[in-house]
Amino acid sequence: MEPISIWIVVGVALLIAEILSVSFYSIFFGIGALVTALFIYMGFADDITTQLVIFGIASMGSLLIFRQRLLEVFNKNAKEFKEIVDDFAQVSAPIPPHGEGKVFYRGADWIAYSDAEQSIEKNSRVKIRRVDGIKLIVDPA
Repeated sequence: MEPISIWIVVGVALLIAEILSVSFYSIFFGIGALVTALFIYMGFADDITTQLVIFGIASMGSLLIFRQRLLEVFNKNAKEFKEIVDDFAQVSAPIPPHGEGKVFYRGADWIAYSDAEQSIEKNSRVKIRRVDGIKLIVDPA
């Protein structure tokens, strides 16, 4: 397998890993691998040492420059859901102690987590304490 093919496969694999993990790290190493493949294609990186240096610089450079900006954009969008904190929802699937269930809120079922010591039964009312991604953290009402 040619070095350019290896770098492309690694880059695409890391981009797919980022989609599955949303950690905002893999994407930058995937970019670094694709930039390395581009340099190989242009004829600037024939030996492995040069390829590794380009990979390291491109990965770390993009990480340092863009990661914080991406996090700010996504955190800004997450703040829009703060309006539902302290609102009430109805349990649609029982929530075990320190476990997950479902609640019905504004016309849709949401995954809900409670760290209460007792289970919360179906049709009970809960108070939304905070939003964690697509999960509502709730307390018994």
